[in-house]
Amino acid sequence: MKVIFEGNETADVSAIRSVRKETIHGKLKVRVEHKTGKQKISDLAYPGAKYARRLLPKLAKTIAKELTDLSKAPDTPIEQVVDLRAWAWGYLQVKLDVNNDASVQGLARLCWYWPFGQQTPTDEELGFRTGFSADEIKEVANTDVYKQSVEALILEYYSTADKFKWLVNSYKTNMPSRFGKRMQLSEATATKIINSVAEKYDIDLSDLKGSLTPRRKVMIPNSNLEPERTIGSGKSSVYLYYYPQYRESAESKGEKIWECKIGRTRHSEADGRIKNQATGLPESPKIGLHVKTGDREKIERIIHDILKVRGKHIEDAPGTEWFMTSPSEVEEIYNFIGESSCESTLSSWS
Repeated sequence: MKVIFEGNETADVSAIRSVRKETIHGKLKVRVEHKTGKQKISDLAYPGAKYARRLLPKLAKTIAKELTDLSKAPDTPIEQVVDLRAWAWGYLQVKLDVNNDASVQGLARLCWYWPFGQQTPTDEELGFRTGFSADEIKEVANTDVYKQSVEALILEYYSTADKFKWLVNSYKTNMPSRFGKRMQLSEATATKIINSVAEKYDIDLSDLKGSLTPRRKVMIPNSNLEPERTIGSGKSSVYLYYYPQYRESAESKGEKIWECKIGRTRHSEADGRIKNQATGLPESPKIGLHVKTGDREKIERIIHDILKVRGKHIEDAPGTEWFMTSPSEVEEIYNFIGESSCESTLSSWS
């Protein structure tokens, strides 16, 4: 493991003799004294934008301590290194392993902080710090562990609905493409992650106008998403949608259940929410069931809980709302619980 100085000069962390902070021309810098034949002082590299330097004083003490500790324990495991601010800020050069979950999470963290979400690191810059080739970066970024790490970072740093709305609005336009590039994700994958977080916070992204609109509009093929069946009454909705290929594949095997997503929206119609989730995907979804309700959160939660008890939840799917079920099964559950018996039904299934 090496520490990186300006000009991409590196030195083994074990060569560090001292770390100190200096104020030069009104700016606070972290400087490292290291031994390369003789002792000298070098400025740490910093890949960030100039405006972000104002945040460095708050982190300088932490980073200085981390580098000092690493110089005393140069064989610190990757699992601990990638949790450091010095790593996230790009000050360290570590050989990561594509088969190591901590390495995968470390790449996500490095991209997340590069720098503070406003620029996109190049393959060369990431490669210099991680040891990954461009192909390996793509391979790692396509893993479930990496995608889950990106979602976890969003939930950690934008821990409320209002904070997440601020993040989405800060992109103004084309968030999936811009955020995806920074995090080394495809636009479609970034869209899935953004929507998954929005669902956790019960945010309808169609209300945040423009934030998910790409420069080149990529909408689902069928712009008229008429539900196959609508039941219930109320000003909000619980909906089930699926992709035709899932149903066709199941029916070709004589099966009566397939991958379905069950979500909710504050609106009485569900097509706007579903169009937003399906942006960038090649096939138009089908709304198999549209339940109008006065209590979308409770109805959705009970349906989810009953399907989980039945072992229908798809745990490795993007997001948490995919189940092996069918519109008829969900309608049967809804008819069983009824709007008026939500509380007693929820208690009996919990």
